[in-house]
Amino acid sequence: MESVTIQTTQNVRIDYELAKAGSRVGAFFIDAVVFTIIYWIISLVLISVMDSPDDFTILALGTIFGFLGYYFLLELFNRGQTLGKRVLGLRVIRLDGRDPTPADFLTRSVFLLPDVLLSSGIPAMLLISSGRYSQRLGDMVAGTVVIQTAISSAFTLEEIMGITSREDHEPEFPGVQQFTNNDMMVVKHALQRSRKYGNAAHKLARRKLGVRIAEELELDKKEVEYTPEKFLEKVLLDFIVLTR
Repeated sequence: MESVTIQTTQNVRIDYELAKAGSRVGAFFIDAVVFTIIYWIISLVLISVMDSPDDFTILALGTIFGFLGYYFLLELFNRGQTLGKRVLGLRVIRLDGRDPTPADFLTRSVFLLPDVLLSSGIPAMLLISSGRYSQRLGDMVAGTVVIQTAISSAFTLEEIMGITSREDHEPEFPGVQQFTNNDMMVVKHALQRSRKYGNAAHKLARRKLGVRIAEELELDKKEVEYTPEKFLEKVLLDFIVLTR
């Protein structure tokens, strides 16, 4: 299994499985089918009102630019996932651990032209199959990689924590509302990895993450009466209860 290690902005190192070439082709095929259906329906409506050859030229060109727009908008507003990527459990992330920016998603979309649309996907397949991080040209320019998450990973933080009732929980750290879902997923990963491996490095990472979160919450050491593991669990639980 090929993987990439990302150091997050919270200085936590997380290993992700890189998406396989076959999965990426499958996701692209699903997206192409979905877009074709949508564009076909739109075209039927537009053709009924067209009366100039130029209109049909614009409609034909719209296929390419519409597909690029489809990729850009879905990845931008769906946290790095098109419909095809979501179905197959793929996601776009940055190599430096930061969240991808709109410019990153736009770059990936524009480079679909040389990577896939104008070359039958041959350059993309060669680069993905031979590159260190399985990146096509658009990924290299944008500084992104495509990772494989569990296909069932549309799980929620509630499921991670096994919450059955929120009414009985009184949040202790209301300041957790300043964090994002991505921040809390980092906490979840740190807890999982420290429990799975239990070595000194992961325990240290868990402790550093706890200290960093306490600093962001402007907590004094005397206010935190928990072990690092218990503190991170409380932060997760408070976040879920206060933001859901």
